Amino acid sequence: MDFLSKLVLAVAILGTASLAAAEDPPRDLTPIGGKWYVQSGVKPVYFYLDAGRYVDLFSYHIQDSNKDGIDNVRLSHDSRSLIIQSQGYPNHPTASFPNSGNPNSIRVQNFHFRLPLEPKVAPRITRVPMGPIGMALNGVVFFNPFEAGGMNAVEGYSEVWLDSCCGHPQQTGVYHYHKYPSCVKSPFPDDGKQHSPVIGFAWDGFPIYGPYQDAGVMARDLKGTVALDVCNGHSDKQRGYHYHVTPGRFPYVIGGYAGTPDPANGRGLGRGEAGAITNNASGVSRLEQVITAVKPGTASRGKKHTIQIELTPANSRFGVPSGKPAWAQIGPFEATKIERSANILKIEIDIPADSAVGVWLDCHVEFEGAGRGGTKVFKRNDAFRVVE
Repeated sequence: MDFLSKLVLAVAILGTASLAAAEDPPRDLTPIGGKWYVQSGVKPVYFYLDAGRYVDLFSYHIQDSNKDGIDNVRLSHDSRSLIIQSQGYPNHPTASFPNSGNPNSIRVQNFHFRLPLEPKVAPRITRVPMGPIGMALNGVVFFNPFEAGGMNAVEGYSEVWLDSCCGHPQQTGVYHYHKYPSCVKSPFPDDGKQHSPVIGFAWDGFPIYGPYQDAGVMARDLKGTVALDVCNGHSDKQRGYHYHVTPGRFPYVIGGYAGTPDPANGRGLGRGEAGAITNNASGVSRLEQVITAVKPGTASRGKKHTIQIELTPANSRFGVPSGKPAWAQIGPFEATKIERSANILKIEIDIPADSAVGVWLDCHVEFEGAGRGGTKVFKRNDAFRVVE
């Protein structure tokens, strides 16, 4: 079932007049502060006023992904904050963990986060700490760009640790994103024809949007007075201050808090260290470039495609297993069929009509019965794009 079908089903289940968005307020909305509204019911529905539209951001993600009888994301509020309880468990396919690139396992969490209902730009920037710095709409947390040793986890030596959905677990099992999470759905397709939708929030309460500022224009490429600041944010008349993810450009998600983060959201926020983070992409790459090419490098939405993945030979120094991979994924698209002939893989993927457009996606291949954790993984970053 694709995203739009699930959205229609959610409308039917919840009985909401306009679950996704509406120019006019949906019925029985109560303002709770800032741009936030609640619609009462068995499960209250929270709407965010985004550029004149009342948007239900979370209902699609209120599901039980790990089948434990508890929703991934649960919402409530008080006079100051939107209160989020999250299991931090991804609702999209992930790599197998542990694997040859990561010794950790994904574990269910018990997060309690608070988003200020009325965020305000502060007199100084607050540095983003290690650990959670914000949250995607599915309840999975964002981390800053650095891994535990202080190196850049996106560009530097540890890039193989991230799966094709741009996440991985750390030592205590917290699955998290260091960059634009290509598998996180919003209520609207990000087709590159207008401003991107909201994909999450920073702990200062300001929203984090996808990569596009306007039709065909990524926010990272803006210049002059409208350019993103060191926090990866800027203001416009429709949205006020907000952040954008910047694929391929540091800091990828946010580089600092322009507002005041709620210290209840994590260790290190209470210290309030000033200033934005700076890049550190040095180091020797651990990325074993076993995937030498992905062809074609682009494909259109709403169709099934056969993609060719070229590997180094099985007898190369990288120790590529000789059999067929157990699993392959490009961005959010799992292979439905895998064939191998010598060092050539042919996979089939279905690209839904509502898929995001224009952003480079990573390719990930797994072989069972080899490597740490019984799974050998190989990765190629920025290998494929979806086009119209």
